[in-house]
Amino acid sequence: MATTIKFKREDLNPCTVKISVTATPDQVTTGFDKAYKKFSKRLRVPGFRPGHAPKAMVAQAVDPNEILNAAADEIVRTTLNQVLNDEKIRPHDRPSVELTKIDEIEKACEYVAKVPLEPIVKLGDYRGLKVAGPKVEVSDAEVDAQLEEMRKRSGKREAVTDRGITEGDIAVVNIRGSKGDDEGRSFMIVAGQTFAALDKAIKGMHVEEMKKAELSFPADFQEKAWAGKKQEVQITIRSVNSVVLPELDDEFAKSGKELKAKDLGDLKAKLKEGILEAKRALGEDFINEALLEEIVKSSEVHVPDTMWEAVAHQRLSEEAQAAQKEGKNLEEVAKEHGMKFEEYVEKWQAEAKTQVQRAVIANTIFRAEKMRLENDDLSQSLNEMAYEYGVQPGQLFEAMKKNKNFTELEVRSVYRKVMKFLKDHATVEEGGKAKAGKSEAKAEAKPKVEAKPKPEAKAKAPAKAAEKKPTKKK
Repeated sequence: MATTIKFKREDLNPCTVKISVTATPDQVTTGFDKAYKKFSKRLRVPGFRPGHAPKAMVAQAVDPNEILNAAADEIVRTTLNQVLNDEKIRPHDRPSVELTKIDEIEKACEYVAKVPLEPIVKLGDYRGLKVAGPKVEVSDAEVDAQLEEMRKRSGKREAVTDRGITEGDIAVVNIRGSKGDDEGRSFMIVAGQTFAALDKAIKGMHVEEMKKAELSFPADFQEKAWAGKKQEVQITIRSVNSVVLPELDDEFAKSGKELKAKDLGDLKAKLKEGILEAKRALGEDFINEALLEEIVKSSEVHVPDTMWEAVAHQRLSEEAQAAQKEGKNLEEVAKEHGMKFEEYVEKWQAEAKTQVQRAVIANTIFRAEKMRLENDDLSQSLNEMAYEYGVQPGQLFEAMKKNKNFTELEVRSVYRKVMKFLKDHATVEEGGKAKAGKSEAKAEAKPKVEAKPKPEAKAKAPAKAAEKKPTKKK
């Protein structure tokens, strides 16, 4: 009996192996036999014991696509495991599989598998980083702008997560040149107070939204490589904050509720403090961005394609659902953002890869420094997630417990702890003055670290056949 599998191996990058497989006719026949056996055990056919009904009867009683999928699962599982063993490949996670052909009559099955290997991380120095933080101050013009915005909104509260950027909002914006594959540059800005082209481009954008735009940078722009130039860039909104204000009307002015302002001067002073607090909070996000950008520059990071492809697929699915609610499709959304659909997808993939690389870096530092998650770490992240999702922390925890999935909670907790560690060991130049982190007073040189994330106890099984259901050939 012929058992030789035809396959072609291609190493796409240090962490991703592509394997194109053609199963033998015997393997295809065995796969279909097991599929029929599986469904025959569920059928109750008069005159036959469970599992012994003829194929023809099973084929009539079961959806053909279900049989094809079950056969494909069996064929892929056995053949891919054999190839992985022969090639001595240890998957870091479930491979992604695209089924390209399956036919019972022709006894044919072909598929392409992307096998993820362990991420590889060679960290540069991550202690004692020096980054420029934003200058945290509030001008009279900003206070006046907020007062005017309060009048326009008639005191109605608007959550930043429920709307796009409006004038007066504070945001961390990442600008990436269209040429090159770098991290871009992040800036903390006040909407309406940057420069005309950027103010126009970001108006109405939401957190994590991306847009392609042509910007004419002013001659005194802080990024000297762009100053005085006009070029096409990608804009990504990292985070947005607004000043949470109570309603401002005559009744409130008379009663002095919440702000308890004695007069207009006192009201402006309290408002200024609110803006300052919002800037401080967003300044933390800005510093996080700057620290991560510095580490990425000095490090070598390789992640399997399957990791960032899964993240990009999820985000694009979320974008498609949001667009559908507005009666649009992703092609229309891409056009609104100045991109072709293919380019829009590529931008999301690039963003997903960036986020995955950062998560892997955080995990590597977490392990290198022998950190541990405490209950307080998990509680803070749980509260943060519950606030974002608009639910009570207890409800969110129960949902995670029910689904047996605490992955996002753990990822956020690790990220939060690592970023605190980095800031404590960094020197942040705030407003032109260097400010050392808590541990910098006793700073010692940290040698370069080469580390790989700890491998799992055992490799997970190959993925099931294909996300796309195969169709039976006539």
